[in-house]
Amino acid sequence: MRIAVVLAAVAVLCALSAAPADAARRSRPTLDPLGTWACVVYGHPAFGDERVLLDFAANGSARIAREQNGEISQWAPLTSWASVDGTMTFTDSRTGRRFEADLSRETLGGSWRAPTLLGGWWCTAADAVPPPIVDGNRPVEILPPLLPSLTATPAYPIQAIREAKQGRGVSCFFVDAQGYIVQPEIIELSDEIFRKPILLALSHSRYQGWDDERTLRPGCRSFIFKLDPLNGAAAVAE
Repeated sequence: MRIAVVLAAVAVLCALSAAPADAARRSRPTLDPLGTWACVVYGHPAFGDERVLLDFAANGSARIAREQNGEISQWAPLTSWASVDGTMTFTDSRTGRRFEADLSRETLGGSWRAPTLLGGWWCTAADAVPPPIVDGNRPVEILPPLLPSLTATPAYPIQAIREAKQGRGVSCFFVDAQGYIVQPEIIELSDEIFRKPILLALSHSRYQGWDDERTLRPGCRSFIFKLDPLNGAAAVAE
């Protein structure tokens, strides 16, 4: 009898503890991916940072337009996008990359995988959709390049040098019209010891600004922390 009472009490406690977690999951905000997004796709050793447009429709269709020599290519189809438990997925059959995004985040973006590669993507909502054609007489304004005016290099943490730690990190962020980096997010990080110097370097970096103060442009930057027995410690911003 006592065993039954104890088991019943445990079951009640488990249900009560699980209820807030379930409620939190249900109330978790979900980003709406519908529409057109100006994105940076990074991490491919051959392509480098790619600036693209991604467009997602309510019927599940998805398409991509790539920047080529300052112009936007024709729209190309992607596989249908789907969202399961707040995780969005779609595939670019042309490059073999499978994209994934956690829609509980405030910005659209996440990771991509190919058979032997791994990278990421980061987006901001596009204010307008350019015609899906290449027009040699019209400059494309929706995906202008981010031009750095000051690139700060992270300081190598003293503790990391003492512990002979090397590593890398990737941060994606937005740049405002004055050229300041805002809302930086660490996407990849080999060791927490490198987080603070990366964020500090970003806060001291600047890009060339533009006129439209309503527009935020996405960008990403990679950092490598390497110990050289001849030249000492060095941090490199890519």
